[in-house]
Amino acid sequence: MLKKMSLKNVCLPLQGGLKIHVPDSLELITPYVLREQEDWFEDEIKFLRKILQTGERIIDIGANYGTYTLSMAQVVGKAGAVWAFEPATSTAACLRASVEANGCDHVVVDQCALSSAPGSARLALNLNSELNALVRGASSNATEEVQVFTLDDRMDHYGWTDIAFLKIDAEGEEENILAGGRRFFSTQSPLVEFEYKAGREVNEGLVEAFAALGFSSYRLVPGLDVLVPFPPGSVPDGFLLNLFCCKSDRAAMLHERGILVRADDAEGAAGATIPLQMVHHWRNAFKSVASALDFLPLWEQTMDAAPVAELESALDLYFFSHDTGQSHVLRAEALARSLKLLKGLCEAQPFCLRECTYARVAREFGARQDAVMALNVLAKRIFSSKEINPREPFLLPLATWDGTVAGSVQGDMVFAAVLEGLEVMSAFSSFYSGESSRGRLELIRKLGFGSPEMGRRLDLLNRRFAKSA
Repeated sequence: MLKKMSLKNVCLPLQGGLKIHVPDSLELITPYVLREQEDWFEDEIKFLRKILQTGERIIDIGANYGTYTLSMAQVVGKAGAVWAFEPATSTAACLRASVEANGCDHVVVDQCALSSAPGSARLALNLNSELNALVRGASSNATEEVQVFTLDDRMDHYGWTDIAFLKIDAEGEEENILAGGRRFFSTQSPLVEFEYKAGREVNEGLVEAFAALGFSSYRLVPGLDVLVPFPPGSVPDGFLLNLFCCKSDRAAMLHERGILVRADDAEGAAGATIPLQMVHHWRNAFKSVASALDFLPLWEQTMDAAPVAELESALDLYFFSHDTGQSHVLRAEALARSLKLLKGLCEAQPFCLRECTYARVAREFGARQDAVMALNVLAKRIFSSKEINPREPFLLPLATWDGTVAGSVQGDMVFAAVLEGLEVMSAFSSFYSGESSRGRLELIRKLGFGSPEMGRRLDLLNRRFAKSA
């Protein structure tokens, strides 16, 4: 039997000036990640902060400590409403404390589990509450008896109408929740976020289960904050954790807002001409990127002498994809074409810092596994050659570095950017990578570059593993 830890709680900052109550331990996922990133690590939470609207009505199934609940409540405001379901007693207590601390009286915390039938069940309690799950048989973990309702029960109880968004993160209970919510899903038409991958388990059946209810699935393109189709049978990126789905009426609304690409739109864009303009040409676009200014004269000289058409086109398409004045359908298509060109270049001739650009575009497109592989190749080449060749135009792996000015230590800046890209992309947090991140983080600090988060990561590792800085 796994013993539960008795821990004090601590109030930590969350993005947006929010406060969140969690157990005070560096051995638990949520408090560690919040100290490290001052936010939750999923791209989807950042996306929702941008696309949810004031006054909307939201449901959060599997609210845990409330990173999503609090963020969504802040966006919809007191004109909206959030119902947060969290069955574990200690976790729900933290959630209630956070709701009170942030003055979110438009949030209802319902301490129950949802499944296919009402009653009671045993909840297996993991040290990390994100992994708590209903069990039907014996469990090696401590358990707690919890009330169970169906989604349809709760709809009747709360009188739900016009639900705009539903999040489901229920550690394997998702299909049972769907079975207990057939009336809900037939009468409501929210955008749904659901957990596609939990640990090593992939919930492939959920895409088909939602499709049977009339909900088409989509994945987030994190660099553009746009949803693109993810039909049954799609091959996911290894880092893909969550998917979205909705009915055609919600899809039409989101398409109109420039948030979602429908399947027909994507097919049409595949053969469309991308209307590139002078502002998208890399020579012009890089003039507004501080980290590129020291390199721009060299790049122009190199490309004038020996043009690389595929690289230049890939960069032009990338900058087009970030022009929010353009159609979101064409922007997503432009990013896909940029990625394809860069992949071909890197496979045919890894040269200069091509993998650096490829990693940036791959990560933003949602091909994070490919981005990590490219940066690993580049980092190994830099280590072995002891030099960096910046003669061709390139993008740094993370957009957050675009404002960094190299000055007289251009090589150090680029190398630190590559290392930070690897650190951020290769694991969701140093909580998971642990001591394997230490050498990389120490080198970033030694190079004199790196974001404040990299310093926090190293300090947290030192504290967690009781080593002095």
